[in-house]
Amino acid sequence: MRMIPYQDAGFRFPLTSTRNIEIEIDQRLYVELRTKGADQRQISTVVDSCWATPINLASYPVRWDVINAECPNPADGTVEMVQNGISTVSQFSFKMFTFTNFTSIYLHCQLHLCLLRHNNCTAHCYPGDLRRAKRDVSYHATTDISLGPLTLGPHRRGRTVQRSRATGQLTSLMTLLISLLTAKTLV
Repeated sequence: MRMIPYQDAGFRFPLTSTRNIEIEIDQRLYVELRTKGADQRQISTVVDSCWATPINLASYPVRWDVINAECPNPADGTVEMVQNGISTVSQFSFKMFTFTNFTSIYLHCQLHLCLLRHNNCTAHCYPGDLRRAKRDVSYHATTDISLGPLTLGPHRRGRTVQRSRATGQLTSLMTLLISLLTAKTLV
């Protein structure tokens, strides 16, 4: 699993860990969550939720929700879901913001893999309605991934974007994925 920030709506120009970047308030950031090594005809990546914190701690009490229940947070009118639950790649964008007394944000997402066969893995988001039909939990495994720091403003030159690594969770997620695919072939 990888979370990759991009500077363009076509998701062609990634902001890599070796490149110094400036992100201004209200500048649109494009984010891609990609699952490698899975067959996109059988498995999809579904973003359950994403939120930002001012420090690199997903459970920090000061946070801003970007995606809730697989849909854009209605309190944040800048979030656009490009694709979610249709392939091994999910994409969304939002406008950058800041927390009071902080100049960086960290983005955290919770996602799962969904077995496409006999499952509806796509979200149906309607204004004011964040609830979705429940699915059989045996068809997906959940993991968390983080990205940051994303530094705001030109006065913070030299800071880079770095990806966190969720290797322990990724290993258990891939083990579950292989088990699901093996069980599918036996049925």
